[in-house]
Amino acid sequence: MCKRPKRQSRNDEGFGRLLFISVTSDGRTERDLFVNVIGYSLPVHIMQGLPTTPLTPPPPGLTLAHPSSPWKVVRSMLGFVLLVFIIVQVSAVAIFAGILDSDLDGDLGPSNPLLTIFGSACLIPCVVGFTFLRRPRLTHVIRGTESIFGRTFNMIAPHTAIQSSQPIHVDHHLVRDLSPLEMPPGKQLWWLFFGGVSISTLCMFPMLAFGLNIFTGLLFGLVAIPAFVIGFSTPVFAWWSTLNAYFGLPTTRRLAEWMLIVGMLSALPAVVINSFLSPILFSALGFDTLDPMSLGFGMILFLSAPIGEELCKAAAILVLARFIDSPRRGFQIGFTVGLGFALLENSMYVLMAFFEGEYSAISFPMISLLRGIGSIPAHGLWTGISGYAIGSYLCNRDAPPIQPGYQVTTEQTAPITNQWMLVNTSGEIVKQSATEFSEPIRVPRWLCSSKEGAFPLPKKPIFGIGLAMLFHSFWNGSSWLLGVVFIDANVWLYVFFVFGWLVFLIVGLWLITRKILPTALS
Repeated sequence: MCKRPKRQSRNDEGFGRLLFISVTSDGRTERDLFVNVIGYSLPVHIMQGLPTTPLTPPPPGLTLAHPSSPWKVVRSMLGFVLLVFIIVQVSAVAIFAGILDSDLDGDLGPSNPLLTIFGSACLIPCVVGFTFLRRPRLTHVIRGTESIFGRTFNMIAPHTAIQSSQPIHVDHHLVRDLSPLEMPPGKQLWWLFFGGVSISTLCMFPMLAFGLNIFTGLLFGLVAIPAFVIGFSTPVFAWWSTLNAYFGLPTTRRLAEWMLIVGMLSALPAVVINSFLSPILFSALGFDTLDPMSLGFGMILFLSAPIGEELCKAAAILVLARFIDSPRRGFQIGFTVGLGFALLENSMYVLMAFFEGEYSAISFPMISLLRGIGSIPAHGLWTGISGYAIGSYLCNRDAPPIQPGYQVTTEQTAPITNQWMLVNTSGEIVKQSATEFSEPIRVPRWLCSSKEGAFPLPKKPIFGIGLAMLFHSFWNGSSWLLGVVFIDANVWLYVFFVFGWLVFLIVGLWLITRKILPTALS
């Protein structure tokens, strides 16, 4: 059992604090004692002569109880999306536009210092806020054990003390925030997505039917913000929840958040490549990059975007390389990085749907649904392939060579794992590390085929990233080419072929995913 302290010392601001009383060797509580954490008070001032109990490393097997909050990570990531969106889509675009192409016509120049200054002014507070929110989180754990050799007044800092009704022996430790990743069930997120998109579309339909007036405009204004949040974010979190449920890998919430955040940040160099460097290069070679039907525009879609984005996402995986201990972990990190990239990209596409005026009732559900079940998992799968290859390389590069006739032995050490419990508001244990990963993984057949029919995945990064680029290029290039071929056809014929091809791509993505997951999970 753990108690929150009644008072905290000002020296410990910024630290969470957990208080364990009369803890046995296996982490259970024998009995509760009245304990008070006091600081900067008269009793503390009087007892300054007592020796201060030093900080010590936490004992092995220490189990911390965390309050269960499945939606906390969702709320946290939504805040970071806003920060990263300003950094990538506002600050970075303004800075590079001011330096390279202020009129955004695809040609080098002219420069505009005012744009660069504006982008920098927006960037500085966002970076400061980002750094503050992602500062290391520490928990101050105070353990008190009843002992006849203990004291009722224990100093744990120059101005902080532990006061108890009976003698106790006190140990205290600083522990990094290792709370486990906890996500809402995927079914809840999918119901929220489809229900939210459907209700939002119904609220936008009067503007399509009767035009823009004070009543339809007010209704649109009321529903726009929640529709935007649900449309761009919930499918990403739904896929993330599914990944976490079926991969069977212990993951801390902080590490999982870093995976998603690094994926979002990888969009920054990708935006610079796709919006400035590639158009300037292709324009210098004589290609038109402004007309969506031109070859230059298509080359940005099927050459620049696949190569630039997959390289940026692979670099993001390497940032987290120290956490990759297996190809499966590499796939998990790669898939999550891809979801982070898609989260930021999706916010831009869904936001653009609201600029269609009366036709937002058509553009919003169309973009939200097609990207939610198509582009978002595609980004995750492509980057997951790169992560699997990087994970295979990192795990095999230091393997010692085995000579015939010799046996290589390695020192066997017990793995050190983070032990935790999740408790609800009533104090009941919801989940715990001792049983969370004890059962075998059971992925539904609609999502994962048998091992016999699985596709092998490349184990060298150059081939893994190359395969991701190839899939990405085919997705973008085939859709663009079909639009070019049927641009002058009847509008209904155009819609039939374009949407029919998108359905084909989504079904193909599902079939490939079923064949790849058994290899990634093995």
